[in-house]
Amino acid sequence: MIELMDFEKHETVSGVKERTYLSEEDVNLKYSDGEKRVVTETGAYKLPSLMHLFKQKNYNLLPSYQRRVTWDRKKRSKLIESFIINIPVPPVFLYEIEYDKYEVMDGLQRISTIVDFYSDKFPLSGLEEWPELNGKKYSMLPKKVKEGIDRRQLMIITLLKETAFDDDSAADRIKRLVFERLNTGGETLRGQEVRNAVFPGDGNEMCKDLSKSPVFQKLWGLSSFSNDEVFTWIDNDDNGFYVNEDDNKKLLRATTYKRMLDVELVLRFFAMRNIDDFNCSLNNFLDNTLIKLNRYEEEDLNKLKLLFENTTHLAFRLLKDKAFCVHNGEKWSAPQRLVYDPLIIALMSRQIVVPEQFSSDDFIEKYKDFFNNNVIIEKDGLKTSLFDGKHQSQDDIKKRANKIVDFLKESNLYD
Repeated sequence: MIELMDFEKHETVSGVKERTYLSEEDVNLKYSDGEKRVVTETGAYKLPSLMHLFKQKNYNLLPSYQRRVTWDRKKRSKLIESFIINIPVPPVFLYEIEYDKYEVMDGLQRISTIVDFYSDKFPLSGLEEWPELNGKKYSMLPKKVKEGIDRRQLMIITLLKETAFDDDSAADRIKRLVFERLNTGGETLRGQEVRNAVFPGDGNEMCKDLSKSPVFQKLWGLSSFSNDEVFTWIDNDDNGFYVNEDDNKKLLRATTYKRMLDVELVLRFFAMRNIDDFNCSLNNFLDNTLIKLNRYEEEDLNKLKLLFENTTHLAFRLLKDKAFCVHNGEKWSAPQRLVYDPLIIALMSRQIVVPEQFSSDDFIEKYKDFFNNNVIIEKDGLKTSLFDGKHQSQDDIKKRANKIVDFLKESNLYD
C-alpha cells in the first residue's frame, strides 16, 4: 500500500518470534546458569547523605528518558510527610551504565524532592497529618522533627553491569522488564515512557522533536510550544506546575503530553509505513519500529522527518482539526487513533494534489458524510461501523485506509 524508501527496505519491523518451550531439564540448567536473572545491589541511605551522593559526577540524575512532569509542591510535601510519619517509601532504582557510573531508572522525583527539601528550596504545603508544618522549610522544622527525619532511610536498588548479557538486545529486554514492572508515584509507566528509557537513540529523539510541531499539536488538540528549556516554575499557590511562559496551562495538564502519548503518536506514523509487518502486539510493533528508526543514518532520518511534516501539514490543509476525528451523525469526536492510523496511510500511499480553489470547509462536510454513510461493514454476520474502535488488527487498519483512499479518489485528490 505504501512505497517505502530504499533505506527502509533493508530490514523489516519484524514481529515476535514463535516461542519454543524447553524441557524441564533445560529449564533447570537455564536457571542454574543465571540466564535472564537481574544482578542487583541494595543499600539503605539516610536522607541527609543523599544530597552529597547524587551531586557526584558519576551519578546521572537526568538521562534523556526521564519522565517529563515534575511533581508539584503538594506531592513533594506528601513524600516528606511520609518520612516524618515513617511510612515505607518505594525504593529508587539505578542502572550501572559503566562500572561505577550510574543513571536513575526510577525515582528521580523522590531523589530531587529530598535533595531540594534539604537545600531549603521549598516549604511544605497541603499536609493533613502534620498541618502544623505547612509553610516550613527544612531549616525551620522543630528540632525533634528534624532529628527524626534525619534518621530516615531511602532504599536504593542498583542493577549492576553484570546484568547485561552477551548482546545489547538481551540487556534492553531486561531493562524493559524492570521499567514495565516498576510503579512510580502510584502511576505505572506507559508504553512510550518505557520505550523512551529502553530504546534511546537518534530515532527516538526525532520522534520527541516532531511531537513539538505546532501543526501536529493542533491536529491533536494540544497547545503549541517551542521547547522544554523555556518552561518556568509557577508557584503562586499550593499547586505549582511547569508551564511555558507564552502558552496556557493546558499542555502539561494533558495526559497526552504528561505520559508521552504525543511522542507515541509520532512513532505510530512511522509504524504505519510498515503496516504489512504488523503481526504482533501493538506494543511490540512500536518497539520494533523505534529500534529500526534508531538504526537509520541522520540523512535518512531527515527524509522521514520531512515526510512526517509534509503529511501532517497536508492533513491539516485538507481537514483542519477534524482530520483525526469521527462524526457520529450528531457531532465530531475528539481526535482518534483509529482514524489517525488509516488516514496517514492513505495520505502517504499516493500523491495528493490539492486544487487551487480547494475549500477545507466544503471538504469537511464531505468527510462528515463519509463517516455517516460509507463505513458500515459486515463483521461476523453483523453490520457494524468500521470506525467503532473495537477492531485494531492489521486487516482492520487496512480496511479503514482503503475506505479513505476510495473517499479521496472520489474527491479527485489523487494524482
